Formats: sequence, C-alpha cells, structure tokens
Amino acid sequence: MVKKELVKRSPIRVLEKSIHGGLGKGKIGVFTARKGVGKTACLVHFAIDKLINDQKVLHISFAEEPHHIESWYKQVFNEVAKAYKLENTSIFYNEIVPNRIILHYKKTSYNFEIIRQSIERIIRDGAFLPEMIIVDGFDFEANDPAQLSHWKELAQERNAEIWFSATLHMENMQFDERGIPAPVNRFTDLFSVIIMLLPMQDHIDLKLLKDNDSMDLEKLRLKLDPHTMLIANRRA
Repeated sequence: MVKKELVKRSPIRVLEKSIHGGLGKGKIGVFTARKGVGKTACLVHFAIDKLINDQKVLHISFAEEPHHIESWYKQVFNEVAKAYKLENTSIFYNEIVPNRIILHYKKTSYNFEIIRQSIERIIRDGAFLPEMIIVDGFDFEANDPAQLSHWKELAQERNAEIWFSATLHMENMQFDERGIPAPVNRFTDLFSVIIMLLPMQDHIDLKLLKDNDSMDLEKLRLKLDPHTMLIANRRA
C-alpha cells in the first residue's frame, strides 16, 4: 500500500473530520485519562500518521523511563504495518524515523526557557521544522495556566500543532460544569481540543470534551484497541 492510500485510510482522518479538519497549526490540544489508559499510545499513533505523511514530529517527554518512547514508536508502527499489510516494514520505518526527534527532560527540573532554546537550536542547526510537537507527561498539577500559555505561544510562533497528555486523578475525579475533569479544567481556555479516554469492557472510548468554540460536540466514533494500542473505528 502506498503512503497516500495509507494516510487516507487512517482512522485519524475520522477524528480530524469530527473536529473540523484537525487541531490546526498554532493550537494546542490534549488527551487526558488516568495513568496507564493509553494517552501515549494515542499521541504516538498521531505522530506515526504525520511521519508516514512525510511531516516532521518533535516528541518531548517528561517520562521517568524515556527509553520506552522509542519502543512505543516501534510497537505502534508495527501494528499499523500489520493492520494494513505493509511490505518491507523495516525499510519503511527507517525512512520515516529521521523525521522524528525525541527530547527528554526531568519533571523536577522543568524550565520552559531551556526547552525553548533546545527547540530553537534544533530548528536552526538541524533545519528541522516540526509540523507537530508532542508534549508527553507535562505535570498539570505542578504548573499553572501561565506556564501552558508559553507552549501556546510557541505553537503560534512556529506554526505547529502541539498535543499534550494529561494524567487524571486515580480516585475522586472531579468535573466542572462542562464535564471537563481536574486538573485539565484549569487550562480549558488555552486548549482548542480536549479528548478524554474512557476505559470500557473491551476497548477504550475517545470522548470529545472540547472542540474549539463549538457547543455541539460531535460523538467520536473511535476507540483505542487495548491489544494493538491503535486508534480504530468503532462501529457500535
């Protein structure tokens, strides 16, 4: 299967259609769920989709074990290859990997200006202009809207879309009047798109909680398959 057909048939096109064409450059969005539900898998599937479409991705991780990020990319790509019966998968993977850069930072030493400087250096010295930036493991409990606003400014300055992952409380989850859970609801105004992952009996639902300024939220007919960890169409 050629790249164009693979991109066209991706279930991510369904998500983009549901949120009026996708997140969009200069905007920030978030996948939120409890720990271990599948936020990183969703972000990596998004990234793989961009890479297959010959776009560049910068993945910024605050994970405790950063070497797992590369494993996520290989796992998700292999599942995509299996689902679409791709041939010469190792060659294909090696072709798209140069369009991805992974940066790791410790949560305890978070400093946005240091991160910005690293990004600017990559853009300047490596001529690497990412269309998508992933921020995985950002601590929404320890930061405030002023900190997140820096990331939105970065998205606008670099004409990129930035997707975050946000971990919810394991117990006593609290929601505001719009159904947006804490701690994400402190940052609602900054996010253009908010998607919550809800564990079901045999799959994980993707629920749209915010779609720009639209009050009529479309139901996402998508799920995260817990076996393949891929976003997939949901028939029911």
